[in-house]
Amino acid sequence: MRQRIWTRVLVTLMVALLLWWLFWAILIDEDENEVNIPETEIVE
Repeated sequence: MRQRIWTRVLVTLMVALLLWWLFWAILIDEDENEVNIPETEIVE
């Protein structure tokens, strides 16, 4: 019984860390895309 509780706790922590890592990876990727966008002038 006690092993099942620890297994659930560890699985929950691993899922939470994975989601947190993915969230930050997406945010960092968006920030890099904003920085690397070249500014172009519109010539009429």
